[in-house]
Amino acid sequence: MTRPLLAALACLALVACRDEAEAADPLALFGTGVEWRVIEIDGMVVPEGVEVTLAQPEAGLIAGSSGCNRYSGRISAEGAGLKIGALAGTRMMCPEVQMQAEQAFHSNISRIDGVAVEGEELLLTREGKVKIRAVK
Repeated sequence: MTRPLLAALACLALVACRDEAEAADPLALFGTGVEWRVIEIDGMVVPEGVEVTLAQPEAGLIAGSSGCNRYSGRISAEGAGLKIGALAGTRMMCPEVQMQAEQAFHSNISRIDGVAVEGEELLLTREGKVKIRAVK
């Protein structure tokens, strides 16, 4: 009777350690190969028809659409926070509404220092304040 109980407790401890380790890794919150659709940038809703996305196609790389153009760059964990490096991207011109969303995205993504998942939303933060809100 004692052995099955000890085995069950050991399994629970291992699961708790794994969940704690994933929570400690901010890059794990993005998920690899998962695309997030940005719905809000610095408190402003992304206009309908404008596509702003975030993805981590492989560990350490962030990429997506910034409203008009495609972008990519490096992302790394910095303690419990994030560091997003300089982004490279295409340089097309688009209608004003797309360009405004793109400018807001680039102004905010470069200053992100934290990430959290709340319900179904990915929250990118700067000094604890949500700057970018996205959904799968």
